[in-house]
Amino acid sequence: MTALRSVAARIARTVRCLAIAYIAVQVIIWHSFYAAGPWRLAGPAVAIVWGAAVVAYLRRRWPAWQLVGIDSGVYVALALTAEWCVPAAMRGDAANWLFIAMQSQLIVAAWFTPGAVSAILALASGAAYWAGAGPGQAAGAGGNSPAAAAALLLAFAAAHRCGRWMFFRRAAGADLALAQADAGAREQYVSLSRNIERREHERLLHDTVLNTLTALARAGQAAAGEVVGRCRHDVTLMEFVLGDPGDPAKEAGRAYGGMIAAIEALAVEMRARGLDVHVADAIGATGAGADAPVVPVPVAVAIVRAVREALANVISHAGTAEAWVDISPAAPGTDDANAAAPGGLQVTVRDAGAGFDPASVDPARLGLRRSITERIADWGGLASIRSAPGEGTVVSLRWPGPAQPGPEAGLPRTAEQAGLTW
Repeated sequence: MTALRSVAARIARTVRCLAIAYIAVQVIIWHSFYAAGPWRLAGPAVAIVWGAAVVAYLRRRWPAWQLVGIDSGVYVALALTAEWCVPAAMRGDAANWLFIAMQSQLIVAAWFTPGAVSAILALASGAAYWAGAGPGQAAGAGGNSPAAAAALLLAFAAAHRCGRWMFFRRAAGADLALAQADAGAREQYVSLSRNIERREHERLLHDTVLNTLTALARAGQAAAGEVVGRCRHDVTLMEFVLGDPGDPAKEAGRAYGGMIAAIEALAVEMRARGLDVHVADAIGATGAGADAPVVPVPVAVAIVRAVREALANVISHAGTAEAWVDISPAAPGTDDANAAAPGGLQVTVRDAGAGFDPASVDPARLGLRRSITERIADWGGLASIRSAPGEGTVVSLRWPGPAQPGPEAGLPRTAEQAGLTW
């Protein structure tokens, strides 16, 4: 409906401009009539000035019906004085400047007033034109009588009113369909958000409580102090996730959204558990820290948790006491869905341990699928895991950068949309 009203206003402006030009041409053609009485130029001058004012107004906003009524009143007054400002030979004709100006005015009345008001204004315009030309006036140069010209004005107004009714009905139907589609999209987004939140809680349960219970079950491999420390860490993490997240703007102001500090803290925790973790920041090492990617807080949190799960898997399964975490700008991707934009990021967790065959991993296991691959995919990233027996494991977490503007910008994505690879 908004688009239709804008088009109607643009058409009305264009017709008004053409009418103004036509008035000027008519004054030039009938210069002898206006030269005989310069005061006769008052009518065309008023029509030109008022038409230009209406054009300027329509460029800024749509007219209210009260303004349209004033607009019609100006032309009704000009029509009633046609005897003094329109040459006698053209007075009852449908080609004189007054008739063209009144036609341009009826477009605004038809499109921007209620039906009853539009009908009243059209009748008033037709009656004023007929009365101003003189009921007994002979046919003009074009063979049209004043009555025929007045009837033509009414037919012109009726045609525009019918067009308005048909187009407005279609526009209202389109708006209704758009509103229904928008409501459906909102419902789907709410459902997606709830599913993502549920999956994140499942991952958090796996990364904290289940891992801690596993450590308790392996009493011979975990000291009491280590288990207590892990329990405290798990409680703190769950309180942070389920409580008030704090000020996102403050967190976003930190390098990588605070991701480097969190990964360093993870390294300290893993060293306490017997895993020597080496953290390397490629951007910071080159002195280009000011150019560090701006990582949204939810993305940084997802990457840190995925790194924690990867390092926990090294402790549990790799059979090695050393791992490396490398942070670098993301290399351009080869596919459009995950092509890296400026500001992309790649975090790699690697070890030289026992390795494993990814194809043999039970699909029911949550560690790799839920806590790493799907967690990164939910925020538009891509996780890949490369490993082979005896050749160690490399976990690559790739975030392509801020979403490009579009209807789905900023929305988390499902694992299938992000194209998970193993």
